[in-house]
Amino acid sequence: MNYLVVYYSRTGNNRTIAESIASRLSADVDEIIDRKNRKGKLNWLLAGRDSRAKKLTEIEYKKNPQEYDTIIIGAPIWAWNPIPPLRTYLQEVDLRGKRVAFFICSKTDAYNNMFQTLAEMTPDSEHVGNFGIQETRFKNEDYTADLEAFIDKIR
Repeated sequence: MNYLVVYYSRTGNNRTIAESIASRLSADVDEIIDRKNRKGKLNWLLAGRDSRAKKLTEIEYKKNPQEYDTIIIGAPIWAWNPIPPLRTYLQEVDLRGKRVAFFICSKTDAYNNMFQTLAEMTPDSEHVGNFGIQETRFKNEDYTADLEAFIDKIR
């Protein structure tokens, strides 16, 4: 089984989780790059607006998920919705028949409701697991056991 960990990270939190997952699974890693500037407070507010409006964006990524059995995808959520870079990625790539898992690090626990939405956005994939964590726990607590349980589901 071969694995690809794909992520978008505005602040670096989801990057850290992606790298940890990739290390434990000996997976390849691919970053989704949003061509739109999302840095700074104003752009953060605009990002929330774009997310709420279900907008797409111009993105870059390097790896072809068709070359992998399992794709683990991570991103934050903005304004209680999938972010534009993730929404665009899920529209651009073909994940039919692939094993797919999602992880989310966000300021709130809104990820609990987001996993169903992400499953609906990838209806022809086999969903093998989800991992969500609030930013405060990510930064201040040991979440290793929960992450390991997620990785065990993927294996």
